[in-house]
Amino acid sequence: MRLWPVLFLLLAPTLLRAQHPHLDLPPSGSAQRIQLFGMVTDSLTRKPVYDCLVGYYDASGKRLSITSVNSDGRFALFIPAGVPYELRVERENGYVELHRAMPPAPNGLALLRQDLVLLPK
Repeated sequence: MRLWPVLFLLLAPTLLRAQHPHLDLPPSGSAQRIQLFGMVTDSLTRKPVYDCLVGYYDASGKRLSITSVNSDGRFALFIPAGVPYELRVERENGYVELHRAMPPAPNGLALLRQDLVLLPK
């Protein structure tokens, strides 16, 4: 019998958890972990803004996660429930910087939509 398949099965959960060492989030499937998603749009044209990043920050201003916005203006990332946070749109050429303080997301949600609208300079 080969030993490597057994070792792989034993180490797989550790390897999967190590993919996001910078995030201090509850495990997937937990009621305390919420997928935050939304769109970034231009306030005048209502068209998607896609050449930017959306950052997730804690209340003290420390960046905990960042994600790119796709060509449709959509983004998604995971956040913990019950903790106030801030969303920031970064690398938004031609737009006023956006920093939005958010209240804690309630426990028990799986998904939370938060659209972001940018003002042209």
